[in-house]
Amino acid sequence: MTPAQMEGRIPGQRLFCTLCFLAYFSTYLGRLNFTASLGEIAAATGFTKPELGLVSSGFFMGYGVFQLVWGLAGDRHSPVKLVFGGIFASGALNLAMAAARSPGVMAALWLCNGIAQSAVWSPLLRLTVEVLPPRAAQQTSIRYSAAVPLGTLATYGLCGLCAALHAWRAAFLGAGVILIAVSLVWLVSMAPLDPPAAMAGSVRQLPPFPRAAVALLIPTFLAAAVNGLLRDSVQTWMPTYLQETYGLSTASSILFTLVLPVVNLSGVYLSGWANRQVFRNELSTAMAAFLCGGLLLGLNAALGLPLGLSLALFGLCGAMMLAANTMLVTFVPLGLHRTGRVSALSGILNAATYLGSTLSGYGAGRLLERSTWTAALGALSLGALAAAGLCIAAAGKWTGLRR
Repeated sequence: MTPAQMEGRIPGQRLFCTLCFLAYFSTYLGRLNFTASLGEIAAATGFTKPELGLVSSGFFMGYGVFQLVWGLAGDRHSPVKLVFGGIFASGALNLAMAAARSPGVMAALWLCNGIAQSAVWSPLLRLTVEVLPPRAAQQTSIRYSAAVPLGTLATYGLCGLCAALHAWRAAFLGAGVILIAVSLVWLVSMAPLDPPAAMAGSVRQLPPFPRAAVALLIPTFLAAAVNGLLRDSVQTWMPTYLQETYGLSTASSILFTLVLPVVNLSGVYLSGWANRQVFRNELSTAMAAFLCGGLLLGLNAALGLPLGLSLALFGLCGAMMLAANTMLVTFVPLGLHRTGRVSALSGILNAATYLGSTLSGYGAGRLLERSTWTAALGALSLGALAAAGLCIAAAGKWTGLRR
């Protein structure tokens, strides 16, 4: 190991980290634009909540299932090429989405978009672990989590502007152009960094997977699924909730939703601090985040809160869900990096979150057609408490397995 690596840095590290963050950040522009435009699309087209929920669920289904495929492929094949292909294809599908005229076509395109975007995260995490020194890899992975709220903020800002102009299709055109541009920059700029031979695309052999880790992954998988359900139920239906509960316009509800990612950003760094200083166990940290999130959802369900206070509680709940997601989907695979399956493990756990996200789209839409917002929020609160219990069940096993 070179002196630079001993100090936690490698030549070209800043450029490498910037490119990786940009690649992951850009995917949110091309996945959340549909969610952020739900209200405007419904108003302009007359599509029903279940129809639009099915489109949203199509993305989550494609993303979740193919996380397993690309996660396994990412441990054996070139992650640079997988990331490029995923971002480029997503850009092309966003351009096609701008021309879609029926919910059926939208659902098919958004399903394919989920498949394309699922090729990005797991190979990217493997690339980070194998190119960077351990400490730098962990710090960089935490920064990737910041791409979630920042990407959400950028997407909702763009879609809020498009909604104000009654031009929701422009949100897909803009995202498509940006994604294609980023994919080309990624492909061209990664070549001079000369990553290790393992990145070059040759198929590699992996060591046997520890049997003890399987027992750990079952409750962790289930907790990650609940995390996806909670996170995306709030994210997907928040603009609609503000419109129906507080009488806001479509554009205003989207802009008010921008409060969420600003607060959510704190969850990324709070989870890292709590894990280092308090719990020293990633699954215990996730458990605490679920408990806090469940309490916040319960308060919003039980009390008729004014707009500002309701937004604050939802923002803090989103921060807790992002904290739990960071622990489950990023830190658990990093802790098992010696198995040589960082991409596969991340893919499996990320697939779990999008299994839950699938239910958040169509399932929550159906629930809201037949029930009230109070009942829906109460159900989500109970789900958070159940996820906390799953994390407690896995925390003891995790201590002996990590690293």
